[in-house]
This record gives sequence, C-alpha cells and structure tokens, in this order.
Amino acid sequence: MAERFSIRDPDREDPFGPCIRFRRSSMTHFLLIHGGAHGAWCWDRLAPFLRMSSDIDQVVAVDLTGHGARRDVKPLDEITLTDYVDDIVREIERRDLRNVMLVGHSLAGISMPLVASRIPDRIRRLVYLATSNPPVGQSCSDLMKHPLSPVSRGIDARQMFCSDLDEETAAWLLGKLGPEPAGPMHEVATIAGPPAGIASTYILLEKDQALPPDFQREQARNANADEIVPFEAGHSAFASRPKDLAQLLIELARA
Repeated sequence: MAERFSIRDPDREDPFGPCIRFRRSSMTHFLLIHGGAHGAWCWDRLAPFLRMSSDIDQVVAVDLTGHGARRDVKPLDEITLTDYVDDIVREIERRDLRNVMLVGHSLAGISMPLVASRIPDRIRRLVYLATSNPPVGQSCSDLMKHPLSPVSRGIDARQMFCSDLDEETAAWLLGKLGPEPAGPMHEVATIAGPPAGIASTYILLEKDQALPPDFQREQARNANADEIVPFEAGHSAFASRPKDLAQLLIELARA
C-alpha cells in the first residue's frame, strides 16, 4: 500500500485548476456518508464543488438513521449497523446509481465495506476519509482503547472536529452535532475491505487531531486500502478545505 500525492497535468482545464484527464465509460456518481454525531449537512460546503465537474452526474449525501433529517425515525438505543448499511444501499438503489464513488468520513468506515459487499456491481471505488476501521473481530469501541484514539487522549469535540476551522465555521459545525447511537459502535467488523475488483483509497488527514496520522495508517491497513493519499487538513476537511478536497475526489473519480 503506497502513500502518494495526486497527479496534476498542466494542460488540463478544469473548474478547479489543472489535473489529469482520464476517459470515462459512464458518468460517475458520488454518495457521501457522514461520520459519528454528524449528518448529511456536513457535506454542504463540499458538494457544490463536486457538482461543478462535467464528469459527475449526481452527488448525494445521505442521513443515516438517527442523524440529521432522520434523527427521530428510530429510538437511539435500537439503531444498529445494519440500519446504516440499509440506509446507504436503499439510497443508491432508489436512485438507480451505478459507477458510484462511495466516500465516507470517520465512523462511516464501519459501513462502507458492508455496502460494497451488498451491491458490488454498483460501486466503483471506496474513499475512506480519515475513517475508523476496526480489524475483523473488533469494534469501534475496541478501537477507542487504542492509546492514540480521541477517547484515550481525552480530547473534546472542538479539538476533534475544529482544529483548523475558523470561529464561524467551528460554531456552525458544533451547533449541528447530535448524539451518536451506541449500537453500531459496539458491533464487531465481519469483513475488512470491499470485494475483489473494487478499488479503495484512504485519504490521510495530516493535521487530524481526532485520529492522528499514525492511527489513520493503522486504519488504512485494517481496511486493506489500495493506497494512502495524504491531504493537509484536520478531521473536518470537508469544512476547512472543501474546494481542494473536492478536487482530490474528482481526480480519484477520473483514475
């Protein structure tokens, strides 16, 4: 598994600046999955930049059960990881999306391989954005016992999510956080990565205070990611550098 930086081509014209051109056989769709205590709202600043690309058709951010617009659809203590997977699969099938770039942040790492296993014919690539990926047989709760985890280090929400945000953006993000159901956190991982034939990339956030770089590298290994791509941002890169992160995601879609 190699660490690399994205490749740029100075002759390519693009709304985001120069980047390499690839031929695509069909339009690409993005399905964006939020992390713990967040909702689809966390992608609001990034999604418009993805939609500017002529290579991309639909950009969809999903609210998982118990979060965002779906916060009250089920009691928090009854929510399971299967609910999360069902939410994502349902949204992809309802819209009949194929050639999907499945992008997940933080806690979304536990659902992404399960989604890819359910509907492998619809998924093109998994993009893990500073995700937590427990090894098979362990849970995210087990991961929180790791000495580099945010729980072990005793850091608060502002330190975790807002380390490189300005005050206005930090207030916006902190004001929207909600509770995280305990159930999915305690469920053990049953598979590591996606099925054969589905590519995977781990975006390592180099300024992340929630999941330090060394912790993220372990998660990438647990997920059997094909590559690690470093990106200079804190844990909430979709809020601190939305345009630049969108450009990176578009480059991955063209690869």
